[in-house]
Amino acid sequence: MKKKKKIKHKSISTLKKKAWSSSKADIEFSKWIRARDGRCLRCGTTAQLTNSHFWSRNKSALRYEPDNCITLCAWKCHIYGWEKEKQGAYRDFMIQRLGQERYDELQKIYYQSNTTRLEAIKGCMKLLKCAYPTLHYFKK
Repeated sequence: MKKKKKIKHKSISTLKKKAWSSSKADIEFSKWIRARDGRCLRCGTTAQLTNSHFWSRNKSALRYEPDNCITLCAWKCHIYGWEKEKQGAYRDFMIQRLGQERYDELQKIYYQSNTTRLEAIKGCMKLLKCAYPTLHYFKK
C-alpha cells in the first residue's frame, strides 16, 4: 500500500503576510478600474474620477469584481447622482452594460456568497497580476 502524502497547510498568518491590506487592494483595484474606463461613464468627464461599486463593497465577494464596478466622477455622478439610484437609473445602466443574465449572477453572489476578505484580496491580487505583471510588487 502506498503511504498518503501529508499535505502541508499554510497558516493564516503566512497567508496574511503575502496578501495586501484591504486599503492597499482597494487603492490598486480602484486605479485599475479608472484606467480601464478612462472617463465617467455617466457624464463623460475625466476629472475627479472614482470607482463606484454597484453592489456594496461590504460584500467581499464583489468588492474586487470588475463587473460590479464602473468609473464615475466623484461628486456629480457618484455621490449626488447614481449612488442614490441603485434601484433606478444606475440599475438600468448596469443591466444594459452587463446583460440581465450577468446582472442576476452578481445579485446571486451578493446575497449568497461567503467569500472572506482575505480570499477576495488574493483574488484581486491575482487579477491585477495578470493585468500588470511587470508592476514592482509582483516581481520576485
